[in-house]
Amino acid sequence: MNSRQRVQTVLQRKVPDRIPCGLGGCETAGLHVLAYEKLQSVLGVDKKPPRLNTFMSNAVFEMDVLDKLEADILLVDSHRMCKASLRGADYESQWKEQTLWGRTLKVAKSDVFETRSDGTVVWKTGRDLVCPPGSFFFDAPEVTDLTADFSYVDPENYNPPHSLGEEFLRNLEELTKKLYNETEYSLCLGETITDLQIAPGGAIGSMVLMMEEPEVMKAFLQKSLESALAQLVVLDQAVGKYVDILSIAHDFGDNKCVTIGDGLWREIYKPFYMELFTRWGQITSMKSNFHSCGSIYSILGDLVECGLDIYNPVQLSATDMEASKLKNEFGDKLIFWGGAYDSQLFVNDESVYKSVADTIRVLGKDGGYIFAGVHNLTPEIPESHLSEMIYAWRDVRQY
Repeated sequence: MNSRQRVQTVLQRKVPDRIPCGLGGCETAGLHVLAYEKLQSVLGVDKKPPRLNTFMSNAVFEMDVLDKLEADILLVDSHRMCKASLRGADYESQWKEQTLWGRTLKVAKSDVFETRSDGTVVWKTGRDLVCPPGSFFFDAPEVTDLTADFSYVDPENYNPPHSLGEEFLRNLEELTKKLYNETEYSLCLGETITDLQIAPGGAIGSMVLMMEEPEVMKAFLQKSLESALAQLVVLDQAVGKYVDILSIAHDFGDNKCVTIGDGLWREIYKPFYMELFTRWGQITSMKSNFHSCGSIYSILGDLVECGLDIYNPVQLSATDMEASKLKNEFGDKLIFWGGAYDSQLFVNDESVYKSVADTIRVLGKDGGYIFAGVHNLTPEIPESHLSEMIYAWRDVRQY
């Protein structure tokens, strides 16, 4: 089997020749640029300045790394990725060198970084992203006035677009066709359509809204849903014949539970996810890849009922998220993408190898699993842990 056939076999709920590698295959199954430097060393490829890809400081996975890694999924594009990441004819000309965290990286030519006197780095993106001294990640500016977080527009004035733009669609169609014809990778399109993460009044304000005026929150969600489905139709017409997986995200869990509670989630969100994933399956053959961090065990059955195909990142360290429990209850209904390396669980190299191997055996039993870490692997990950994680996958990937 080649990579595309291998992934498509998993997506069809059948058992492939081996467990596919999805490391780097979506925006939330990758590596921080500093961790990616270590991966280059582990794989023994020529070290090149990593390309900074998203606000999460992901690296673009280069073709030589994908090849040496024996990866099976190629991430194409998303609204979270810088447009320089599009692998077109003028790819190299879209980048420039930039020093960050004491390393030489590549960033999009249009990106501007400013360093303040205290060492804070500001990434000028339209809304400034801030990396404090000693940190490896960029965050939105801190909200100190919580009352300011509560203002929101009337849902009548919220009108997300129903189109994705003809130029965008044609460029994406040309790119995916090229990658489909010139490589054997399974193609994954990142977060592209409108999602249901609308949060009127910010994180706090939207929670208050759900409790005090649930019908208003539902009006926002209804408009997001209509936008998502309309965009999905035109996206499928453009790239559906080339792309296997389309991602969407909504973080519902913390380390202990569903943050807003199961009952409120079912009242507010479930009807909209039911329509989204039901219609998704009718509109396109691209499988839905849903990213949601933390402990969402208590609503995974609901998401299965809604028609979800793939679940990422499988955060094993969170409450009730043990690999055997998830596989036993949902293994015949969900494809799991991730879970292999959870940075909150490991102490030494030996425990990394054993834990990763055990997790792959459990989640990969009878198919339905794509290998990757839990979310994007952080810059602090030891090179030895990366090595042990990859060794473990290679040792147990065969069925």
